[in-house]
Amino acid sequence: MCLLIDEEGRGRHHLGEMLSGLGLETSLTSGADEAVRFCNDNSPDVVMLSARANGGAPKDFVKRLRLAARGKPPVVFLFAETPDTEMFGQTILEGAADVLMMPLDRDLLHFKLRQAGIVV
Repeated sequence: MCLLIDEEGRGRHHLGEMLSGLGLETSLTSGADEAVRFCNDNSPDVVMLSARANGGAPKDFVKRLRLAARGKPPVVFLFAETPDTEMFGQTILEGAADVLMMPLDRDLLHFKLRQAGIVV
């Protein structure tokens, strides 16, 4: 199961279709509070987090999610449309597995999810 968090939703439809095509049941949320509740109730395997989500401070959300997780926290991927190496580095230091730049193709997404042990 995958949780896709994107407040603006511009890449959400395309990314959601690719995740479904890779066999992941995908749920959508737009805000941090809703996402943390969803993770606590459903324990997704992976979270795809837009760099725009949570007011542009994804590192804070990743930290909050890891602290709130019951059991094993989900693998978190940050996805972004513009490069911001400082934000990417801070988010990875807080526990994100990787950063994916949009537009993203299906083969790269499959590789990254396979690398993280989410799909085969």
